Amino acid sequence: MPRRNNAAVAAAAAAAGLLAVQLGACAPGGSEGTGGGGGGDTIRIAHNSNAGVLSARVADEQGFFEEQGVEVEFTQVENVETLPPALGSSFDVVLSTPTLLLSGSAQGLDIVEAAGTSVEVPDNPTAAVIGSEGTGVQSAEDLAGKTIGVLNETGTLRLATQYWLDQAGVPLDSIGTVQVDPPAGKDQLMAGRVDAVETVTPFIDDILAEEEAGVVAYPHLEMAQEIGLILWATSGQWAQDNPEALEGFRSGLEQAVEWIGNPANEQDARDSLRDFTGLPDEVVDSLTLPVYSADPRPQDHEIWLAAMQDYAGFRGDVDLDELVAGE
Repeated sequence: MPRRNNAAVAAAAAAAGLLAVQLGACAPGGSEGTGGGGGGDTIRIAHNSNAGVLSARVADEQGFFEEQGVEVEFTQVENVETLPPALGSSFDVVLSTPTLLLSGSAQGLDIVEAAGTSVEVPDNPTAAVIGSEGTGVQSAEDLAGKTIGVLNETGTLRLATQYWLDQAGVPLDSIGTVQVDPPAGKDQLMAGRVDAVETVTPFIDDILAEEEAGVVAYPHLEMAQEIGLILWATSGQWAQDNPEALEGFRSGLEQAVEWIGNPANEQDARDSLRDFTGLPDEVVDSLTLPVYSADPRPQDHEIWLAAMQDYAGFRGDVDLDELVAGE
């Protein structure tokens, strides 16, 4: 089974803020800040502490939004599940997920994808199912009749894991689940209380520091070789009324993605990440940054819709052709 041999991440428990989208609902909270102004449109942006937000923060701090003629105002709200209904009233753009986008649209909310944030790719996966020699789990088939520690029962990783197991022919009703918070994943697996765990960066590296542990699968990458897990959402009405602001937002993000990708800017990028997440230096310095992309990803919507229908009992009516702002 494939393994990742990166150095274990110190103080991994402190990194839970980066995982708010994957973990599902967290306690609401946050702080506000305003970006530099170019005298143009102001975009009210809400997000949590996910590392995917970095490109937007960099676009503000490096003046890319200002160059595009837009001002931004950030508000941190850790529970992103509360944000779609606030579009058009409290916020113009919010951090969201494909599943929230689809379910919100089916519920009649005016919600569309404004831009991308980052993508899951084979050479930089951020989520995994990990087993161990001690529990005898080294493949999908080994999980039949076993128990998986899961982040939650409704997130994108849970859907992806079910997809992977189903494709491998493993009866889903033969597998038990128990909720395990990421910081506890290693202890639960090594003690044999669960036979495998779903987990995310940086806890992947922490668990793989144990010689018996190994990656069984990167479930999101079983769904597609490149797939988005988080996105920027807005309302269709706001996008229609503010086309220049929307274009400026996307263009500023594109500039930030290019800037972050320049090795000369890595330390400044990590400093920005530290500032808005509040993570300890040792975590920020050792974390592998996501692969950033500002492009909307309509190609992912159908994948997530099928997974929701097959594994979450989703029966909502969604028009996939109407889920990207400005298209």
